[in-house]
Amino acid sequence: MATSKQQPTSESPLQCTEHNQPGKWKCGVCGQPVCGECNPVAFSYQVFHPRCLPEAHRRQEQSEVLKREPEAPSAGLKTVAWSFMVAGIVLFGVALFLFGISLFSQAVPIRAIIAGTVAPSLDSIPGSRMLLNWTGAVCLAISAGVFILGVGLLNCVAASRRLVLFLAWLEVLAAGLGWLVVLGLGHGFWDIPVIGLLLIVFFSRPSVKRQFEKVL
Repeated sequence: MATSKQQPTSESPLQCTEHNQPGKWKCGVCGQPVCGECNPVAFSYQVFHPRCLPEAHRRQEQSEVLKREPEAPSAGLKTVAWSFMVAGIVLFGVALFLFGISLFSQAVPIRAIIAGTVAPSLDSIPGSRMLLNWTGAVCLAISAGVFILGVGLLNCVAASRRLVLFLAWLEVLAAGLGWLVVLGLGHGFWDIPVIGLLLIVFFSRPSVKRQFEKVL
């Protein structure tokens, strides 16, 4: 057991309320005076009442756990964040590709883009150009949102974590509703929300949650 660095004072204004005599030390937990008859306990270079010793142990263990925690963001969180950012870049490329087909299909027919196949002209399909434009706009909007979400995760923004969990649970709920439809119709596709479940498990871990709490 460590010895205390606090030296007893010959004249102390502190009065032990339990034994009605001058206190020689000050408890490191409750802050009350500690006299010799209190059976003082020295721990971690401080003096405590015996009843306060468990709380002193708890505080020291909590401090050691915080010291052992990795700095945010951890390697796993960085991987997830960069995955979102890369997905955003890929969707941005898809949006540019769709816009390019819509804008330049008159100069370069669609059959020339799909090499080796017989494909009709883009204008021969009613509404096809508008469909490409809207699809490209949706991909562009989603790419921006996904990229910003990845940046938020990389900077441990708590709102980003909550948004990921919301989208993951939304995927799980949609899959569950799809299963009900399949059971009702007797045929269909059984969707298993693997990505949503993995994100829920990852972002619900206490070590990951603490990384976002440190920024608050």
